[in-house]
Amino acid sequence: MPGIAVGSLLDLDVGPVAHGGFCVARSGGRVVFVRHALPGERIRARVTDASHERYWRADAVAVLTPSPDRVVAPCPHTGPGLCGGCDWQHAGLAAQRRGKAEVVADALRRFGGLDARVSPAHAGSGLGTAAEAGPGAEPALEVLVEAVPVGGPERLTGSDRPGGADDGLAWRTRMRFAVTAGGEVGLRASRSHEVVATPDCRIAHPLVLAALAGRRFPGADAVEVAASPATGQVAVAVHPAGAGTVVNDEHAGTGEDPGEVGAPGEVVEVVGGRRFRLGPEVFWQVHPAAPGVLVDAVREALRPRAGETALDLYAGTGLFAAFLAEDVGAAGRVIALESDAASVAAAANNLADLPWVSLRALRVTPATVRGVVGTGGPAGRVDLAVLDPPRTGAGPAVVAALLAHRPRAVAYVACDPVALGRDLAAAAAAGYDLVVLRAFDLFPMTAHVECVALLEPRGADRNPNLV
Repeated sequence: MPGIAVGSLLDLDVGPVAHGGFCVARSGGRVVFVRHALPGERIRARVTDASHERYWRADAVAVLTPSPDRVVAPCPHTGPGLCGGCDWQHAGLAAQRRGKAEVVADALRRFGGLDARVSPAHAGSGLGTAAEAGPGAEPALEVLVEAVPVGGPERLTGSDRPGGADDGLAWRTRMRFAVTAGGEVGLRASRSHEVVATPDCRIAHPLVLAALAGRRFPGADAVEVAASPATGQVAVAVHPAGAGTVVNDEHAGTGEDPGEVGAPGEVVEVVGGRRFRLGPEVFWQVHPAAPGVLVDAVREALRPRAGETALDLYAGTGLFAAFLAEDVGAAGRVIALESDAASVAAAANNLADLPWVSLRALRVTPATVRGVVGTGGPAGRVDLAVLDPPRTGAGPAVVAALLAHRPRAVAYVACDPVALGRDLAAAAAAGYDLVVLRAFDLFPMTAHVECVALLEPRGADRNPNLV
């Protein structure tokens, strides 16, 4: 098929949502990944990238036939050529969640070899269509993306809930902003180095916006902000262009313990009554309710017992290790592996009151996982494990090494459904089945979705409360 020039206009019929915040359309047999469109729409699109032989990229610049799921975007900075921080501001929240459910189900089918479909609870709220189980087949795994308002989780009912608690805005507590030539904070346009000024970013938490209000950062390359709604603290780190980091430490407001502050640049987060001291450079979930939601989901799936041995791989700042340790008690043990030096230092502080946690500054590799426990008897036993890998996933070799310990249950926390699908296929090859999958909308307006998968040995007795 002949090439096409960037900037060319195409009239397209839009197909299903795709992983990454696009919809799929076709032009003369060529796949076109389109932003700012919705399934079922007829649009006019401007080609933004024609460098690939098998596909083009484009932005919808005019909607000729709109979807009933289309809404007026709440942010003035979204749209073709503007801020690339959000993907679905033009879709209602119910439609966003159905689209994410379809992306997860598709990844589990294509990469995990699983019979997965979108839950009927998403019916009528849709980006995309669900695959049905074939005649006589086992019931398909149903994917339901649960709403998580800023104040906490709520099971999706199939339609947007009125009120500000679940409007998809004002949730992001940690942000790294680029800086415009004029010193304003901003975010980059999609697939571009251009910085779009966004001092009023609609998904930023109010504490983040308040810390930056009226401020400019001339000569800075980036500005990082970490806010804790639990304590009201905010830390701002300014990264001068070509230089080191200057930390402007701000402990604003009052939280559960207004007298408690971290070291310069730190904020204190509170989850389940435990305090976690964190610098802005370490990983922490960016949705205020996410840490508690994920901890609850992992504990509910694993149901740790006193005296058990648990592994926490990619342990970060010790979030899961802390609550696993509380559950297994001093008669049990938790072995936590993390390689990032700043995260290890934070975890050491956060887990200091739990001496039966063995924190190890190690990369998660097949070798470190194989040698994580001693040999023989209880010393060499692994009962439970949590996997919370980066976006690339754990990988088949790490999955195989972990499952060679034959834990009775594994909770896999995934931020990328394709990587999850691949790792679930590796688990199936090692004799472990996916028993339960929960998905959470922890990143409204964006294409991202978080999953918690429970794996158990094939043929194991199932807990009827989890299936």
